[in-house]
Amino acid sequence: NFERAGELYKEALRMDAKNGRGHFGLGKLAMGKVKAKEAVEEMKRAIELDPKEPLYHLYASEAWAIDKNYLDQSKQLEEYLRLNPNDPERVVEAKAGLEMLKALGTTDVAVVTAPENPVPIRVRKALNLIFTQLTLNGRGPYNFAVDTGATQTVISEKLVAELGLQPIASTVVYGIGGAGKVDTKLYGVKEIAVGDVKIKNIPVGTFNDPLVSQLADGILGTAALSDFIITVNYPANQLELSRKRQPAPATTEVLPAWYFSNLLLVPVSVNGKQGNFIVDTGAVTTVLSHNMAAQLGINQNTPGAKIDLGIAGVGGFEGIVLKVPNVTFKTAKNTETFPQVVAIDLKQISKMIGTEVAGVVGYDFFSEYKLSLDYYGAEVRLSK
Repeated sequence: NFERAGELYKEALRMDAKNGRGHFGLGKLAMGKVKAKEAVEEMKRAIELDPKEPLYHLYASEAWAIDKNYLDQSKQLEEYLRLNPNDPERVVEAKAGLEMLKALGTTDVAVVTAPENPVPIRVRKALNLIFTQLTLNGRGPYNFAVDTGATQTVISEKLVAELGLQPIASTVVYGIGGAGKVDTKLYGVKEIAVGDVKIKNIPVGTFNDPLVSQLADGILGTAALSDFIITVNYPANQLELSRKRQPAPATTEVLPAWYFSNLLLVPVSVNGKQGNFIVDTGAVTTVLSHNMAAQLGINQNTPGAKIDLGIAGVGGFEGIVLKVPNVTFKTAKNTETFPQVVAIDLKQISKMIGTEVAGVVGYDFFSEYKLSLDYYGAEVRLSK
């Protein structure tokens, strides 16, 4: 309950104005609403009160990244590594971020150029995913999955070789499946062009999954287009980009969203249990976390719950899959009911973004909607 957390952080600061943890918490919540200036100020205050706390510097680097101040982002990453050189997972990410910024520069990273009203981008639906064509460094077109649940854009190792890209850094990519993470190399791409939108000087990761490679040359993380309000128009088979926020019609549902690590989370009720779900056009089906399944009375020891069905994802092959019968998902205006939903382990991705993920809302939920993502407005809209 993010709203309640904010109230408690403010109460803690009323009791002790020098509580660095309180400012840190408010900073994280401001980041979750993409309030860059507010997040930076709260993180700066937390660091002033406790300059030796490594996490304050790590999250401050994210706040400055949202504010597109890459020079200060680099400084905070350097300080984090100085204070905490032995955290095995976070150090790899911090070093990769620093190396990427040094290679790409600290002024013009992932710069988007486009006309005022970009032409809608055609997408193709197949296997409960959506695909579009784009070019990289003037070559292509290549076939990319459009994925709102990707923390970054990734390309196949085959495409890396074809384009002659050289690695800049190594890092870890988080996602569904297996251990929830996979090692990857980072590369700098001079330009990605999709429709009449161009993204210059953008970092990309890689994947070497044979199944994914058969379907696509890469995965376009929609956070790269976050300067726009992005509408995935499933019925019309197109991606629509707009710079202007329009009033929502009465029939449109507006869901408050939280932004963490390039992912958007929205509140959804599952058989009366509330949870935060990742909005994921790259998920072929909607899934629950093991923790949410347990709240619904299903765990590994429930007779007949375990099924011999693996789910492949960016993080690898997920072996422990549970089936949860008769599941109803509700938002304020919309209801979707499924005779059965699978549940998988989402602990690693929850740890990565710093909050409990109750599940992933995928294609089978969204396929009849127009799904609009407003990153800077921190909201998701659903309309039919």
